[in-house]
Amino acid sequence: MKIVGHIEIHNRSLSSLNIPGKGRSQWSSLAIGKQPGTEAELFIVHQSAQNKLGTKYKVKKNIEQIFTRFVNEGKATIRFKYPPHDICIKCDSLQLKPFLQTLKLGLEETVPTKTLKLSNITCTSKVPPIPKTKLVVLSKAAYPALEGFPRTLQILKINYAEQKRFDTKILRLQKLKVLDLSHNDLTSLPEELGTLSLDCLCLSHNKFGETPAQDPRWNWISGFRLAKSLEVLDLSHNELKLLPKQISKLKKLVILKIERNQLSQLPPGLGNLSNLRSLVCGHNRLCYLPGSIKRLHLDSIDLASNSFESVINMRNANNLGVPSLVECAARKVINCRYLPLICAEAHKLPDPPEL
Repeated sequence: MKIVGHIEIHNRSLSSLNIPGKGRSQWSSLAIGKQPGTEAELFIVHQSAQNKLGTKYKVKKNIEQIFTRFVNEGKATIRFKYPPHDICIKCDSLQLKPFLQTLKLGLEETVPTKTLKLSNITCTSKVPPIPKTKLVVLSKAAYPALEGFPRTLQILKINYAEQKRFDTKILRLQKLKVLDLSHNDLTSLPEELGTLSLDCLCLSHNKFGETPAQDPRWNWISGFRLAKSLEVLDLSHNELKLLPKQISKLKKLVILKIERNQLSQLPPGLGNLSNLRSLVCGHNRLCYLPGSIKRLHLDSIDLASNSFESVINMRNANNLGVPSLVECAARKVINCRYLPLICAEAHKLPDPPEL
């Protein structure tokens, strides 16, 4: 069996001599099996572009430990006794788990010999190229309409491509983390977009304002995966008049950019975004902010160029006064979320004993 990924060889003997034994991570392959004609010896073969012949590691009674704590993230380490090398693996978890399972069965000698033949590992075998993880399209002519998108993409930017409809081929990119569709002519997105585990979604300079906030075409926001993963959402420059209420479902959202729209109010559910740290909503038509915004723990907020009904005169800011400690304590009690529970429990306390 063979896997391909970022492999790093760490020589422990050099570390004992105060010499850095940690090598550079290389895009290379690992194969496990037996050489043709030999039934006894089980090997792991490491091949790279620089080492086409490969380095063989004996498996039987030669593996000191296998570290699999982060196997779900595609990471594992195989520690050999001789040579004293640690093979640090970083690849797709769907490849890594079967590889480690095959290694386990090989050590237990419970896997058929035919399955463990290394006949495909030859001196001329080549390591597959590094899969493409980023693609940037900056014009309509450069759009890969026929080629499609590599399934390995993690970052996809499609700008100035005059896109009026969302390309459903993007929905196949299950590894995608950053999607930038700014500077196009999009008015809506399919509900299936909510099945992607995106970290960042940029939709600025489009025409989403043509879709009413109550329209079901906003349901992609509350998708079961997107709502649990999205940290950055940019809806600026879209002529939005209202924000869809589904925004409050984005529990992981850290940055929300909605500046330069036509927003006259913000949804009350905005206060439910407990992880929100930056809110950019300048250059709108806001007259007031929802009371729920007090629950947010913002690091920065931009409210420039709005239409608020009243603004504090900073010249008189010195006359506002500083509340006393008693008033501060009273405010804390009023804002205490657990006060009703405390009061309820207080009624259950037994009466003090009589003296």
